[in-house]
Amino acid sequence: MHPLGLVLFAIIALGSWYWWQAQPLEQRRSASWKIFLLLVIIGLLFLAITGRMHWLGALIALTLPFLKKLLPLLLRFFPFLARWWQSQQQQKKQQGQSRRQQRKPNGNSRMSSAEALEVLGLKPGASREEIIRAHRQLIQKLHPDRQGSAWLAARVNDARDRLLHD
Repeated sequence: MHPLGLVLFAIIALGSWYWWQAQPLEQRRSASWKIFLLLVIIGLLFLAITGRMHWLGALIALTLPFLKKLLPLLLRFFPFLARWWQSQQQQKKQQGQSRRQQRKPNGNSRMSSAEALEVLGLKPGASREEIIRAHRQLIQKLHPDRQGSAWLAARVNDARDRLLHD
């Protein structure tokens, strides 16, 4: 690296450190992100100027942090992007609704109280607290988010509903 580049980098780093120290404690996290972003920008510009990175790549990399703020502007100036974005959101919503409908049990396959007690591993006459505790323990093991079975989790939920609401 060129000695002038090292001196310039040292000056920027030292100035950033003093600026960061001058910030109130509540704002230091935000200041850290600003310093990091500044160093990334300077690094990308250095790579582009020295020919180690194509200028177009540097330009694209520099716009990435601002993409979240640029999205509404892009959607306003390019209406076809707005329509595409809305269609994507609608598809996600429909998929979510269809998943919820798949999880709902059939109205004709209602389990009996004896089956519900067996699913939760309880004895007849269990209290509300025992039902809730047994449900919690089982659902933590069987929940689909923890690589459990959606069908078994639905059965455990049905058993709880049957015992608590009937």
